[in-house]
Amino acid sequence: MAILLNRCLHLIHFLRVVLTVATLIFPIAAPAREGPSCRSQSAELDFPYQSNVPTGWDHDRFGTEPPGERQIVTGPFISAFPGPEAERTGSPYRAVPRWVAYEMRALIDDDGQPVHPQGARRPSRWYELHQTSFLWDDRPEIESRGLDSSYRGFAALWNRGHLAARAHANRIAWQEGCNSHVFVNALPQHARLNQGDWLALENYAAAAANRFGRLWTIAGPVFTPGRSIEMIGGPSTVPVPVPHAVFKILAIETEAGIEARAFLFPQAEDEDVAAYRRCSGTQQESYDLGRYAITVARLETLTGLDFFTRLDESSRHAISSSSDAALWPIAPHFYGDRCGGRATTR
Repeated sequence: MAILLNRCLHLIHFLRVVLTVATLIFPIAAPAREGPSCRSQSAELDFPYQSNVPTGWDHDRFGTEPPGERQIVTGPFISAFPGPEAERTGSPYRAVPRWVAYEMRALIDDDGQPVHPQGARRPSRWYELHQTSFLWDDRPEIESRGLDSSYRGFAALWNRGHLAARAHANRIAWQEGCNSHVFVNALPQHARLNQGDWLALENYAAAAANRFGRLWTIAGPVFTPGRSIEMIGGPSTVPVPVPHAVFKILAIETEAGIEARAFLFPQAEDEDVAAYRRCSGTQQESYDLGRYAITVARLETLTGLDFFTRLDESSRHAISSSSDAALWPIAPHFYGDRCGGRATTR
């Protein structure tokens, strides 16, 4: 019996040693902490979190006109949204913003490396705002109050496309990333564009902000006069027009002055959207974003908007004349997100 007990004690000691060594070699990972989640829509039609433009930030730094019937100023962006007049006149620019503008600042550590901002789990339904309630109030034919239901059933093809990117809003705070999920910041964007070349340009813009310190974005829809317009939304929902194209302007201010690069992404023809490549399977450096370059002056003609209105005419002309030039060179180490590499957070 004593011999058997002694053997058992030796076995227990041996197993303890094996377990200790195994723990050192193969440490048991602690369960991952679950990050924050965007809260659900409250009873009030409002942003989910209190939102203020950070001190010293100016989202529409250079001036964009017209300001829109309803201008919504919030922490991560400013939106020029059409009002009831656009509905009454049958303007194509309804239920989508005329333009959205925002400032983005560098987010890098002491070693000059990009910092990936914390984000929250996105809401399943986007937030409805009282500023857009005129689209369904006092309209008995509209049974679904809000715009989220207009996109449902169409999302596989037409995404709720951010104009002010959530990942860029996260640089202010993850709550502001949640606040970006509103329809004054969205339009129907083809899935291949939204998850492809548009996302690659968002990655580039973030890297440019890291390089230059500050970067401004203006984005919005383009409708071609006289051309038929596809609508999304089922019966009893708010009809939402699908833009023929989507534009984006990037602007920087350096010691040399103000510069801009402008882009136009068509999405009305099958051959246009077929050329877009999804970010998940395409290397960032393989995107030729210059193929979408356009001058600011040409965008003004296409959109009916005026850009850089706070500047004198000679400055505006100089900015436009170079706005379709090659992209600013951005070294790889300025990128926090890259297509085909680090998973990009949207």
